[in-house]
Amino acid sequence: MGDTSSEMPKATAQVRGRFGKKDLHITIDGPAGTGKSTLALRLAQYGGWRYIDSGAMYRAAAFCAHEQGTSWTDEPALTRLCTRLVFEFSLKDGQPVVHVNGRDVTHVIRTQLMGEGASHVGTLKGVREVLVRKQQELGRAGGIVMEGRDIGTVVFPDADVKFYLDASPEARGQRRWRELQGRGEGASLAEVVAELRQRDHEDRTREVSPLRVPEAAYYIDTTNLSIDEVFALMVDKIKSFSVSSREPDSGQGKRCLKTTESL
Repeated sequence: MGDTSSEMPKATAQVRGRFGKKDLHITIDGPAGTGKSTLALRLAQYGGWRYIDSGAMYRAAAFCAHEQGTSWTDEPALTRLCTRLVFEFSLKDGQPVVHVNGRDVTHVIRTQLMGEGASHVGTLKGVREVLVRKQQELGRAGGIVMEGRDIGTVVFPDADVKFYLDASPEARGQRRWRELQGRGEGASLAEVVAELRQRDHEDRTREVSPLRVPEAAYYIDTTNLSIDEVFALMVDKIKSFSVSSREPDSGQGKRCLKTTESL
């Protein structure tokens, strides 16, 4: 999925006029390598909302545990650790920055090791309960675009607009492999695809908050679509919701446009 540049509107007044409702809650779920992060950030900038990467919270928890010598399987210790973490999300030069307890952890949490750690800690019920509460607190502060694996099903099941992005394991593996190559990490393409398949299995079969398509979400298969094409589809759906939310109630409620579709 190629990432081509498009000009984004800067004026907040224009953005408000485009979407009508400023404090929208938009969720983007799906497996790794579907373009969730790129598209969530782009939508947030386009609409003037805050961008929240829920996966970064699990990576940060794994990183802090690793630093302290806490096992990624020690649920009581990890749960206590997570209650003490304060997350701040911001943008610098158009790129997301993550602070935990005042410390910039943006880059240190993006290693393959911390990705593996996030997979471990994300299966722990106590950890997920704490981090879900923190994600919900972030959402109460105003309009957001939040991406992850259980945002539209668990964190914000009543979000205004919900998306589920998917793609074939091979396409996702190619994207993730190029990303790792760009960071100087030397995993082979076959290894990356195998790891994604394993992660998919773990995400979909775990007991706590398994990965699934949220009710009333727009399903988009990104396998053969560019970033620009997916972005245009998502903006169209958000615009449709904004128009419907300003119209008189038809008896179906403002959620009537949120139907699961394959695009």
